[in-house]
Amino acid sequence: MLDLSAYRALFADRQLARIVLSSILPRLPIGMNALGLTLFVQSATGSFARAGWVTGAYMAALAVQAPMIGRWVDRRGPRGLLGPLAALHVLALLALVGVVTQRMAMPWVLALAFVAGLSYPPVAMVLRATFRKADLTAAQRQSAFAVDSVVTETCFILGPLLVSLGLLAGSPAYAVALAAACTAIGVPLFVRSGALQRWGEVEPAAARHWLGPLRVAAVRRSLVLGLAAAVGIGLNEMSIPAFATEAGLPRAIGAFYAAMSVPSALAGLYYGTRRWGWSLNHQIQLTLAWLALGSVAMAFAPSPWWFAAACGCTGMAFGPMITALSLQLGALSPREYVTEAFTWSMTVFMIGIGVGFWLGGLLVQSHGFSATLWASAGGMALAALWCLRVPQVREH
Repeated sequence: MLDLSAYRALFADRQLARIVLSSILPRLPIGMNALGLTLFVQSATGSFARAGWVTGAYMAALAVQAPMIGRWVDRRGPRGLLGPLAALHVLALLALVGVVTQRMAMPWVLALAFVAGLSYPPVAMVLRATFRKADLTAAQRQSAFAVDSVVTETCFILGPLLVSLGLLAGSPAYAVALAAACTAIGVPLFVRSGALQRWGEVEPAAARHWLGPLRVAAVRRSLVLGLAAAVGIGLNEMSIPAFATEAGLPRAIGAFYAAMSVPSALAGLYYGTRRWGWSLNHQIQLTLAWLALGSVAMAFAPSPWWFAAACGCTGMAFGPMITALSLQLGALSPREYVTEAFTWSMTVFMIGIGVGFWLGGLLVQSHGFSATLWASAGGMALAALWCLRVPQVREH
């Protein structure tokens, strides 16, 4: 039975509870933008390959901006940054809708997708850095990161459902516009929740190295692990709209994503209530092996119902994996570089997702949905092997 006492103790701090709740709305685009852009561009051009390029450009821009923003926040704090980024992000998404609708040249579409990614407000990274910098016990920190993974999975549950509402309204363009609205409303709410004050003071900068957290070999290896896992995730996620399209069920895309994300959120909650005897590395390897087997099961699904069931089984490993990777990186990162380390994590994660979507689009276009799932399984297996190269973390 799920014991929620750890979460009740954590959220006895009402301000912390308010900060976490206020982070949900501005993070919904995490679960909307990649899928919304993919479906929007695919519906306008008829090509999954072009859709993969646009989504990849968006993800690549996220990857470029994340470490720069992280270093800025570590040196100057997050105040005065989130609002301007949110405004530019909203404008870029709305302009992207207009450019695609008017069927302008692909370079314009790619450029605006890049600007949208470059200006994405890093709400999640500020929150994770707050957890890492806060005076929490090891058990409380594990629960906090588990909550963060559940918020992420909630975004992946609600995001595709909101994209599906856009499809029901008549066009994926509505989904992209709705994601822009979530950012426009959500970021000011997060800023006013006390999150920026709770982030704390800037750590002393006298001994800062120009490489930041990348000077630590263990951090670099942990980030490579996150990159490999993210490529596998991107490949896996591209299979869902591809399967639905091949099955003639495009409106079921949100339901398939929800079938994967709900078990992920529940498993993440359960993971956060337990103290595990294994090292984080072994826990991560187990989740990666689970995801590889789940991808194979999805590839063999003979019907939509079997595919949804395979999505659910596969999703059970996502929440624990995201939590464990965050705990691992937090434990290996020097305190004065913590925000930058988590933004580098966002960088490699988004690069990996973007590469996965790009490769997945090419594989779907040439070989069908199952090819991207086999590639995902291979990526997860390689990530599990690389995990042997990351230093062991037991006390987290």
